Amino acid sequence: MINEKYILESKNDTTDMTAAIEEKLREHGVCILGSGVFYVNRVNMPDGTAIMGMGKTTKVVLDPSAESGYAIRIGSFSTVKDIFVTGNADERIELPESVGERHGILFLGDATPKEWHGQPENSIVTNCFITAFTGGGLTCLDTGYYIRSSLTVSNCHILNCGAGINIPHFSEYHEFTNVLAAENLYGCINNGGNNVFTNCGFNSNETAFLIDNSEGQSPNDSHGSVIGCTFNHSGNNKGVGIKILGAKNGFVFSGCQSFYSKIILENSRNIIFNSFNFGKKTEISIKGGALTCFSDCAFFGMPTVTVEDNSAVRFRGCFNTEGEEIGI
Repeated sequence: MINEKYILESKNDTTDMTAAIEEKLREHGVCILGSGVFYVNRVNMPDGTAIMGMGKTTKVVLDPSAESGYAIRIGSFSTVKDIFVTGNADERIELPESVGERHGILFLGDATPKEWHGQPENSIVTNCFITAFTGGGLTCLDTGYYIRSSLTVSNCHILNCGAGINIPHFSEYHEFTNVLAAENLYGCINNGGNNVFTNCGFNSNETAFLIDNSEGQSPNDSHGSVIGCTFNHSGNNKGVGIKILGAKNGFVFSGCQSFYSKIILENSRNIIFNSFNFGKKTEISIKGGALTCFSDCAFFGMPTVTVEDNSAVRFRGCFNTEGEEIGI
């Protein structure tokens, strides 16, 4: 039986519930949100606390008058679970032309390459539905390259945002499992190193998966892995599935598939596609950089491959559906 002192009931109106939620967290370390609507503006979780809901019946709404900010900011050793977080009570927004400043769940530090201690540590987001934010549905920013400054995210749906998963600068060692990021401007922006994505779906986004280190977005450049993920139907079948710019420390895509989505690589090296199923209308553009390897991949048809200023592109054991070997 849940102790009633932990439970906060909804007023089911537009009353700002931020202070009430934070008070529960300070007093008890946990706030259990009942069914209904909770309007908020920048809930800041103390370290070691938890916000829980009743699934999609618990709706946390970022105050529509807030032009920037976030619904919930996670501290260290904190948990957010079983809630519906939205930037718009009507649930859908028109996608912005670029990623905006209204975020759903925020994991934020102030790390620099020289000073990175004291960042938020080891927190969890699970079983959440996040939608209608111009910024990131889930944003990790400036938490540095300390291994314990990590966020573990699982079993979440993130829809109709500027970026489903948003890691714009210097934020590493995060783990994403069973996350569906769909119908966003960007399914994922991953500009930090050592981030891992497993069994995730990046489908029906304008651009499914972006790594951009062209202007020093991560001090040690993006590197990590994507395993068993999908990049399908990008930009109404005319968009980009994977775009990698200036990644110098390598990245691995293994056991994934891409349909109706372009691949663009620029000035990057040690980019590995292994056991990848490339579906219909595959276009691959490679410009600059160094080693780029496609191994044991299946192509629905002969892909369109263009390579400029890179003599280290390799296709090994790659075939189309007729068993014809792919090469360049």
